[in-house]
Amino acid sequence: MRPYEMMVLLHPDVEDYNASVEEVAEMVRGLGGTISKIDRWGKRRLAYPVQKKTEGLYAIYSFTLDPVQVKELERITRLKSQVMRHIVVLQEK
Repeated sequence: MRPYEMMVLLHPDVEDYNASVEEVAEMVRGLGGTISKIDRWGKRRLAYPVQKKTEGLYAIYSFTLDPVQVKELERITRLKSQVMRHIVVLQEK
């Protein structure tokens, strides 16, 4: 298990922001990871339009996950319609 950090940018018109944030957290837990922290930034203005949107809802996750499962997490996250962008980064120890 390695420590990772993931930033997720959700569509600004998501009906239930907290439920969407929890849904992504459940994906990590479903792959055998453990979430240590979820930082909800809320709605922020984007530096440039993404999918013709000028605002987005941000969430930052700190978690541990088996390195083999990271590709699957990215694949599943990419398939979620409410997710506009995401990035997973390995944390330094």
